Formats: sequence, structure tokens, C-alpha cells
Amino acid sequence: MKQIFNNLCTAIFMLAALSCSAQQASSKKLSLFNKYPAAINCTEDQLNNLFTADLQKEVSIKLPGNLLLEGPVVIKQNKNSKLQTVSIKLPAFNNILFSVTKRNDEKNNPVFTGYLFSNDFADGYRLIRKPDQTYQLIKIEMEKLLPTCNH
Repeated sequence: MKQIFNNLCTAIFMLAALSCSAQQASSKKLSLFNKYPAAINCTEDQLNNLFTADLQKEVSIKLPGNLLLEGPVVIKQNKNSKLQTVSIKLPAFNNILFSVTKRNDEKNNPVFTGYLFSNDFADGYRLIRKPDQTYQLIKIEMEKLLPTCNH
């Protein structure tokens, strides 16, 4: 009799565990840039042109791999003569922002950094300056950059 009770309790606990969904991972996020290359070159001139546009004006950058970044300038900040930020809203990519910061190094040469991502999607790009002083957008995986908190 004791054996039947133990088997019944085990079966009930197993069914309860299988039907429990509180600890399941959330659904996968969609990728916005899965059809674009992992690394995309861009020029200093293309980046500099972003800073010449006025607020709410349309800008456009055509990059290799058929990546076209175009939309209005929604943020334009000048912290001082050595630090500026511009953000472009991209309607073709669910209105995510492409934010680029321009600063001057010790020799007064411009240095650009930036990001193209949204927490709502699985991928994005990070703008880096390579050792040869050229610029590249490098694909990033958002789960690695910003891990999901399940608590």
C-alpha cells in the first residue's frame, strides 16, 4: 500500500512540474539586421554629415550591404566644442535610434562612437574606430550586451 502511495505522489508531482510555466524563458526577440553583414564600413565624412543637419531634418547614409539609414534628427546636443551627440530615428527599422557621439582627441581630430539598437530586438550595431582610423559598424547581440533579468 505504501508503494502505491509513493508512486501516486511521484506521478502527481511530475504532472505538476510539467504544467508549471513560471520559470520558462520569455519568447525570443526578433532580429532587425539578420540580412545585413556582421561588419559594415563607413567613412568619417558620412559620420560628419550627421552633425551638419538641423533638428527634425531628414538625413540619409547609404552603407555597404544595402544598409540605408535614413530618418529625422530627433536629438542634437552640443555639450561643448569638443563633445556633440546626434540621434536619428529610423522608421524603416521600427523607429529605433542611431546615436552617434563626436569628440575631439588630444590632437583635435574627431573621434566617433555610437550605437544602433533597441532593447526590443535581438540585434544591433556598435560603431567603432579601427586602428587604421577608419570606422565600422559591428553587429552586436543584445542578449550578450544586456542580459535579460528574470527576477
